[in-house]
Amino acid sequence: MRIIHILLCLLCWRHVAAATEKDLARTLSVLTSRQQAILYQYATLQRYSSVAVADSFWQQYRAELPPVSREDAGTLAQELLANTEIRYRAKQPSRLQALRGVFTASRLLIGLSGLIAAWALLQLLGRYWTNIRNWLIRHLAPLFYRLFSPRMLTWELLLLGLAAVYTGVWIQDTALRTVVIHCGLFVVWAQLTAIATRRYLVKQYLDAVMECLDGRVPPAAAFREICLPAAAAAGCMAWVIYRCQDEWYAYEIAVPLLIALFAMPPVTWRQGLLSRLLLPFGGNIRASGRRLATYTAAALAAWGVLICFAAVFPQPLATVGILVAAMLLYLSVEEVTRCGRRNYIWLQLVTVIWCCAMLLAGTRFSIPLMAWTALGALLCYVMIKYWEIPVLLGYSWKRRKAWGMLGMALIIWGIASLIRWQPQWFIWF
Repeated sequence: MRIIHILLCLLCWRHVAAATEKDLARTLSVLTSRQQAILYQYATLQRYSSVAVADSFWQQYRAELPPVSREDAGTLAQELLANTEIRYRAKQPSRLQALRGVFTASRLLIGLSGLIAAWALLQLLGRYWTNIRNWLIRHLAPLFYRLFSPRMLTWELLLLGLAAVYTGVWIQDTALRTVVIHCGLFVVWAQLTAIATRRYLVKQYLDAVMECLDGRVPPAAAFREICLPAAAAAGCMAWVIYRCQDEWYAYEIAVPLLIALFAMPPVTWRQGLLSRLLLPFGGNIRASGRRLATYTAAALAAWGVLICFAAVFPQPLATVGILVAAMLLYLSVEEVTRCGRRNYIWLQLVTVIWCCAMLLAGTRFSIPLMAWTALGALLCYVMIKYWEIPVLLGYSWKRRKAWGMLGMALIIWGIASLIRWQPQWFIWF
């Protein structure tokens, strides 16, 4: 019997709750705009203000609301607050609304005038285009001729290159930063060379550069046309190294500095003396071989200076060492210089001693690139001499190249076997 009473109570409670929701929905549907606004304001005060302010508002406007309890009024107010969208609508004309309408109308009139003016200008342009074009050609052609003349374009490209170098260091993307900076450096170097040689086309000032490097111009001209532009490019690269964290610029700066060194008056005036450091025994030597020996000796001197500051400039030291190794390997080939037996033997000694010295320096100053370059240069030297010395002794590789390749493979295999047998001999660090 008690269970039946409990079930009846639950059913009555559910019926009352449903009736209450129906009554609230019916009350909400018959609310006037004024009553909805009051309930909306009441819900806003309940949520965003204090309880005292909400109670005061309820006491002031409860007479205008339908006869519902305060709790039901709160429920209706929260429903209105959650599901009501406020729209601005002026109830009666005012001075502010009138001024707003004036501004709206003026904006529409301005847009209309712009459309009409654009249409009229297009009509006039179609009618007078021939006269306008002739006027532009007659008056602006000299200006464009000066702006894009070879000389003026050189200065414009120089400014553009400087701007690329200056702004490129602030680019965040590594690939884009590298492209912009390198293009700027190349343009700056090229345009400074064009200005110094007074030859504003690429082919012309490249020919001037080759004439300077071949020794066909006076030393003063070589200093002005080659040394100064290269030094300026090196200065720009030094600024990039100071402002940018990318490490490859420290290696690349050695290239413009070496070119500037090759064109300096002490090198151009003393070509004979410098060449005798590598070709001391004279003889009928090619002019190109003497110039290459001069530049190699100058690079050797630069490397000797840099080795004193190896802890400060390890990257330029490694780059200069690699370039000197390449030049010495090229000079050590008898077919290149045709310098005579004694000079040839001297060049072999210098090349081997240099590779060993670079290997020891790379080990001493912990520069792996230089040490491995020295080992690679020694391997290349062995391969070059393997093919060259038999020819100098009268042996011909003609129809014997396959046997020669087999012998070279055996030499390489022997070196690799030695490395595997005694790896500690090749650990320099």
